[in-house]
Amino acid sequence: MKLRGNTFICEYSSEINNFISIKNSITGDEYIKKDIKQSIIELYGISNKNKIKLIPEKIEVSENENELVITIKKFSNKNIICNIYIKSIEDKIIINADIENLDESIEITEVLMPRISGIYLGDSHEDDVIIYPHHAGEKTINPVIGYGKNKKDFWRASSVKFEDIYRREINYCGLASMSWMYYYDDNNGLYIGSHDERFPVTGVIAETSGQESNPWMGFGFRKYKRITNGQKYNTGDYVIAITDKDWHYGSKIYRQYIGKYLDFDHNPDYLKEQYALNQCYNFKRNGKIENTFNKIPHLYEKGKELGVNHMFLASWNRTGFDSYYPEYYPDMELGSAMEFRRGLEYVRNNGGQSTLYINARIFDVESNFHETVGKKMAVLNENGEMVYETYGPAKFTVNCPADKLWRDFLLDTAEFTAKAYGCDGIYLDQLASAEPLPCYNKDHSHEDIGDFNNGYVYVLRELLERLRKHNPKSYIMTENCGDIYGSYTWGNLTWNGADYDEFYNVFKYTFPEFVQVNMVNPRGWEQDDEKRYKYFFKDMQRAIVLGNILWMGITTRLTEKAGEIHNYAKKALNFRKNIQEYVSKSDFIDNKYIEFISEECEAAGYKLSENKYVFIAGNWNKIDNSILNLKFSKKIKNIEVYDIDWNKEEISVDSNEVSLSIGSSRLKCFVINS
Repeated sequence: MKLRGNTFICEYSSEINNFISIKNSITGDEYIKKDIKQSIIELYGISNKNKIKLIPEKIEVSENENELVITIKKFSNKNIICNIYIKSIEDKIIINADIENLDESIEITEVLMPRISGIYLGDSHEDDVIIYPHHAGEKTINPVIGYGKNKKDFWRASSVKFEDIYRREINYCGLASMSWMYYYDDNNGLYIGSHDERFPVTGVIAETSGQESNPWMGFGFRKYKRITNGQKYNTGDYVIAITDKDWHYGSKIYRQYIGKYLDFDHNPDYLKEQYALNQCYNFKRNGKIENTFNKIPHLYEKGKELGVNHMFLASWNRTGFDSYYPEYYPDMELGSAMEFRRGLEYVRNNGGQSTLYINARIFDVESNFHETVGKKMAVLNENGEMVYETYGPAKFTVNCPADKLWRDFLLDTAEFTAKAYGCDGIYLDQLASAEPLPCYNKDHSHEDIGDFNNGYVYVLRELLERLRKHNPKSYIMTENCGDIYGSYTWGNLTWNGADYDEFYNVFKYTFPEFVQVNMVNPRGWEQDDEKRYKYFFKDMQRAIVLGNILWMGITTRLTEKAGEIHNYAKKALNFRKNIQEYVSKSDFIDNKYIEFISEECEAAGYKLSENKYVFIAGNWNKIDNSILNLKFSKKIKNIEVYDIDWNKEEISVDSNEVSLSIGSSRLKCFVINS
């Protein structure tokens, strides 16, 4: 059975119940180069407390104009029926399925589809690239090998050995910030996305043979949904696009789908002036007191000396950072609650703003209240067991935000924190960073096992409304980013903590309205001095090139004692301040118009108007004679060049192409007038 679109011809086999050919009709490339023989759909269910894989049986395929209908009458001899609908629309294949459970002996809990495998692009897999939505995005060249190993050095989001292949699977929304992937080379592109406006917990899957001798990639999604006897379920749409474009096209497909469900303009105007914050985790950590509440004015003034009026405070709670959560009350050894409030009043009365940290996810098992309260709030896995996580020496259970008990406690705690202590913003740690989980606790108030994400959406929407009743200028920050959460937040602290193929451009380009905050301190977890030194300049460069907010340990790792690091941080901060007028009033265009940039350098573009563009360039390693080549559709008249100290040079141009010298400068700003 064949299906045709504007850019492809594909063939479906009823024997294996999947595509056996997807051919790009623009380039002539056959995407499916290996015969993997796996079904497009797979279900999992629980029967007698055992998890069972359910394989399709009794398959029929019928063909209509631009549509295939696959009818499945059994799964592993269970009375489960399914109709899969596959349509072609322009350059896209749209897939969805109706599933009905008519079997009393099993509860369906997972739907794995659409599974497409055996893919690489062009003549070689080695130049293929994957865009993967881990946090703010990753870009990996040759994922057949990059994903084809046990990446246990990743502390989460790793690819792991699965049967005889390797699989990377993380859940949306949070650990995976979006529900799409893009796979491409210089000539071909493949988009695959889950377009489900119900936003369930969804595993984003990329898998590979991991073998040079037998290279292939596979892609799919896993939705967590309980389908009991007599229930029907529609999966929502999955979209596959066959193109000759790079990942930016995939970003636009996803944005077009999800944009109508998001709010991109919900924050006070004064936040548009933000370019850095003074990050203070230095009150109480690991049982040690570093500063007390009466030092808050001093810590604030250290930031203000550098022009930073936003003070972010963590480690203020009982027993300090990552301890005794969720008991968010001022630690008595640091001072009284009123002393804490007076410190924040000082910040506000002296032209500043403050954000307070609370954790939105975990419950310390050592808390006096864990036995009586924490266990009731806990996520339960499919075996009915609590889910544990360890941070430093402390062990926690994961709370379920889709259940009323934790959801309401978290809301009340956050509202009380803002009202009692007078902060301007609340930071919800882990909310968009740690992995969302299905919850099988039948005593909880949520309707379904995959409602975790919607629980957090409720928390954010309700909390923002409550905060703004007290203070119209209030805002919410989260750790890392999730597309559906961005409608309610101002800042997303995007970071990873391991050597991933980080590519924050992906989330930035897809959602330029959502503010990213990037860590630019020397990496405390990096043991190698030379690597830590280099990463500092690279991290600072990335944050500034992308126009992101600088997360700075002004009173910890970036003090005067840091020497060269301190001096450069001051210069870079001032440069970031100077480009704010450009990046806050423009459209982020990423690498559009960039024809070439020297190795180890980075640059990104911003469109201010039809005749004015800004490009921010970085050369963290100070490579001599570095250049940036630009090409526009119309002639350039002149260019303003600013170095890191904001010295200005003007260049007259009468061409649509220009080669600009970055030289050995770590940061440069080019304002293009045409």
